[in-house]
Amino acid sequence: MALVLTRVNGYAAESERTYFTAPPSRQIKQAFDAMTEARRIALNMVRPGTPCSELDRLVNDSLRQEGYEGEDSRLHRTGHGFGLGNHEPPWIADGSKDVLSENMVISIEPGIYLRGIGGIRHSDTVLVTKTGYELLTHSPTDLESLTIKSWKPVTRLKGWAVRRSLQVHRKH
Repeated sequence: MALVLTRVNGYAAESERTYFTAPPSRQIKQAFDAMTEARRIALNMVRPGTPCSELDRLVNDSLRQEGYEGEDSRLHRTGHGFGLGNHEPPWIADGSKDVLSENMVISIEPGIYLRGIGGIRHSDTVLVTKTGYELLTHSPTDLESLTIKSWKPVTRLKGWAVRRSLQVHRKH
């Protein structure tokens, strides 16, 4: 897993991705797909007025339905707020009284942990907008892009950065 914690003008943000140095097994692919679906569910719920505990509950319900029962396979909450610190309210967690509102900056980071194998998690920095959200993390999310096919990860990262740059320029 790659983790980046950063500060911009004094404010915190993070980006995490699970990378694979070998082709993932069927078990890992299933967990990755379940995490990706949980991430999609969470992002679709991000908008002002959403209770954070409800967002966490629906994500965890999805993971349970996929067979990821118990706290040992889901070691943490779905997300948290950012501000001057990397972990602060609102807490996107069971029992939270927090409710999302416009201009909050939060993480969405559902994870699955497989005993003896490791964790599968993406963490995105997300801005809550008037009508939904803006994803502030611009990193790959698909299994293909996150599987390192050679032992030259710097070369692979440069390739991704060039492709990303070309996509940004095409949008404008």
